[in-house]
Amino acid sequence: MLSTMLLEANATLTAQTPPPPSPADSGTPALAQAAPEVQPPAPEKKESFEEKWLSFGNKAISAKWGWMLMFDGLAMTQDSVNEQQVGHVPAKGEPRADRFYVGGEIKFRKPWTYFVGTNYNGLDAEPGARFSWMDIAVDIPLTSWLGSVKIGRQKVGLSQEWIMPGADWIFMERSGMANAFIPQRNIGLRLHRSFANGRATYSAGAFNDWFVNDRSMSANGNQYTGRFEFLPVDRDADHTVVSVAAGVYYKEKTDGTLQYRSRPEANQSPYFVDTEKFAANHSTTTQFEVMAMSGPTQVFGELMLTPVNAPTVGDPFFYGGFVGRPHFLTGEHRTFNREDGHYVGKFVPRSPFGFGHAGTGRMGGVGTVFRTSI
Repeated sequence: MLSTMLLEANATLTAQTPPPPSPADSGTPALAQAAPEVQPPAPEKKESFEEKWLSFGNKAISAKWGWMLMFDGLAMTQDSVNEQQVGHVPAKGEPRADRFYVGGEIKFRKPWTYFVGTNYNGLDAEPGARFSWMDIAVDIPLTSWLGSVKIGRQKVGLSQEWIMPGADWIFMERSGMANAFIPQRNIGLRLHRSFANGRATYSAGAFNDWFVNDRSMSANGNQYTGRFEFLPVDRDADHTVVSVAAGVYYKEKTDGTLQYRSRPEANQSPYFVDTEKFAANHSTTTQFEVMAMSGPTQVFGELMLTPVNAPTVGDPFFYGGFVGRPHFLTGEHRTFNREDGHYVGKFVPRSPFGFGHAGTGRMGGVGTVFRTSI
C-alpha cells in the first residue's frame, strides 16, 4: 500500500513538472553545440642510430654492440744516460686498439648481464695472436646484501685506473705504477655491490688463468683482490664529489718467480724499469686513492706499497705513487659511477664542436707527476 502511494505521488509530481521551453517557443536562437577539442597526434618517436643499428632485444635477451679504434702517437726526448739504459726511442704512431664488443642482459627473473670484447692486434702481431679476448664474463645477481658475482675474464676490480674504461681515463695513460704492480684483467670470479644509497662499493675476487697459460693451477699462482670505496662528500648532482678508496692485491709466485716492470705514461714506450724474474713466494700490494671533483676541476692521487716475500734476494720493497690535476677550460664536469665506484669521462660538451657553427667542443688540460720504485 505504501509502495503504491509513493508511486502515485511520484507520477503526480512528474506530471505537474513542466518541460523546459524549447528555443522555438522562447524565441531565443539556438546556440551551436561546441565541437569536441581534437588533440594533435603524438609525434612519432624516432629511433636513434644506436637503437636502430647497434642494439637488439626480445623477451629472452638484449644486446648492444660497438666498435672502438684508438691511435697512439709518441715523441720522446732522452738524455744520454736514458739512451744507454733503454736505447733510442724513435717518434712513431700506430693503432693502439681495434676493439669490438657486445653486452646486454639475459632476462631471467633476476636478469644476468654479460659482456664480450675482443681486440685486433694488427698484422704485425704473431699469426696466432692477431686477435685476443679482452673480456668474456657474465654477472649474476645473488642476494640484496651480498650483491652480484661476476664470472669469467674480467677486470680484477682494483684501482680506478684499471676499473674504468681506458678511453675515459682522465690522463693520457695509466700511471707507471699501475701497470707495474696490478694486472688489468684475469680469469676468475668477483663479488661486488654498491650500498649506502650509492655512496659505497665493495669488491672481492679470486683469479687464476692457469688453463690459458698451459700450467698447473698451483704453478700459475692464485691472485686475490679486495677493494672498498666511499664518498664522504656527494652533493650538487655530481658537481662536488670526494671519493676515497683502499684495496689489496695478493699474488702468488708463477713457476717459482715474480717479475715487476713498468713503462712511462706512453703505451708504445719500452719498459724503463724491469726487475726481470727472481725467486719469490708471494707479494702483497696495498693501494690507496683519493679523488676530489668540484665542477670543472679534479684532483687525483694514488699510492701503492708492495712488499715481496723473497728471502733469497732480501725481501725487496717496491712502491709507487702519482698525483694529477685536470681542468676543463670550457666548464664541463664529470659524473660518478656509483655502481662500480669510479668517475665517468663521457659526456656531451656544452658547445659541441662543428664546422657549421661556432661550437668550441670540450677543451681542457691535465698535469701529472708519478714515481715508481722498482
